[in-house]
Amino acid sequence: MAAQEGEDSKVNSPRPPFPPPVLEVICNGLGKTSRFAAGTKAGFAVSLINRKLDIGSPFVLHIEAVKDREEPISFGPDAVLVDYGNGWKLQTVTVLDYGGARQAEHFQQIPKQVCHGVDELDFLNS
Repeated sequence: MAAQEGEDSKVNSPRPPFPPPVLEVICNGLGKTSRFAAGTKAGFAVSLINRKLDIGSPFVLHIEAVKDREEPISFGPDAVLVDYGNGWKLQTVTVLDYGGARQAEHFQQIPKQVCHGVDELDFLNS
């Protein structure tokens, strides 16, 4: 009877909780992988990756999910990073992926809010 109870407690004992999911982002051209907690916004991940870049490394523009023979899924700055599962990988997109740093001049600039509600681009253009 005691042996039966011992076996039952092993079978019915709660399993240790799984560790929280971690998302890995492959940093193209840098040979590095960055890890982020589930729920991380793409903009934060891009900012953190760019802060860790070596001098002369191309800046990361955004993160995308890629899979062979599938259209990439781009994450905007406020999107939460997601693991889409089998075969999908998260990777960075840099200015070099768009033909080099000169091409970056053609990207639309997103204004950054500064104090008193004045737009940085409005201030520079006046």
